[in-house]
Amino acid sequence: MATEVSMFQHNIKQANQLMRSAIPLMVKLDIPPTPYNYGIWYEYASNRNPKFNQVVDRALRRFGGLPAFVSQELFNEFLLPEEFQHAHRQGSVLKSLTTNLETNTSSIASELELFNGTLRNAKAALKNANEPAQIERLALLLERGAFKANQAIEKFSSSLLFAQEELANLRSELLDVKKNTELDTMTLLANEKGFERSLFSLVPYAEDDLTLLLIDIDNLAEINQEYGNKAGTSLIRYIAKLLLELLPENGFIARIKGGRFAMLLSETELSAASQLAESIRNEVSIQKIRYKNTKVLLRQVTVSIGVATLFGDESPSELVERSQHYLLYAKRSGKNRIAHHE
Repeated sequence: MATEVSMFQHNIKQANQLMRSAIPLMVKLDIPPTPYNYGIWYEYASNRNPKFNQVVDRALRRFGGLPAFVSQELFNEFLLPEEFQHAHRQGSVLKSLTTNLETNTSSIASELELFNGTLRNAKAALKNANEPAQIERLALLLERGAFKANQAIEKFSSSLLFAQEELANLRSELLDVKKNTELDTMTLLANEKGFERSLFSLVPYAEDDLTLLLIDIDNLAEINQEYGNKAGTSLIRYIAKLLLELLPENGFIARIKGGRFAMLLSETELSAASQLAESIRNEVSIQKIRYKNTKVLLRQVTVSIGVATLFGDESPSELVERSQHYLLYAKRSGKNRIAHHE
């Protein structure tokens, strides 16, 4: 699949040469022979898209290879037209639309050709038409032809309008499907998969100014035990809403699991991120939270936060591991605090 998208612009001889260049690269870098990877390394070997090659080179420096997740992102971004991403899910709709448009196109072409023939015949007949009756017949013939051609055009216009609406709906559905796979249904924030995709897409472009905050609700298990699991769920939703309100414009937030959230901050150095983390910690600690079902005021709710900023060619997983390390340190140091690299 991947190779067909890229290769159609080259002849067979050129394609074979490029694949002979691409395969040794894949072997050298231990790249799995997946369709995505064949497409990526074929494109890389062709060297016709400098931006694409630059992104691949940066990804290789960051990750020491190309994880499957990154390969798919690169393939979708650079090698697949946006309209066809995930289109196989709605293939039957596209097939029906194209079949109808093909039929209607053929129909209007036939009708317009008939009208064109009528025009040619009328033009020739007009040279010899001297009688009013003859001219009247020709005028009537042209009127009928124009009416039928106009009907065909209106029908085709309606078909095109319908197709445009259907395609717009289809693309909206496809985007919804993609979003829904990355949506945390409890909080309506991104889920762990959404966080992973955002992290992997940001790291190759970051210049030591991408910061990750791991924010974890303290003593959530005890809150569930004391007030019930429904109270714990309500608390997670409350904190999610609060964090979303505190999220800067250059930020991204996701719920990872339980009462743990990940906040990614682009173009944010450690000092600024630490100040934000402290503001979040303080804002949560002063909240007076009542469980809406019983109106009971929960005991003080706090969060612990681990803060880490990308170092050099650090990988996404290494950034997450360091942030987790600082979060654990904050927990062990008494909770309701932040921790980061000194």
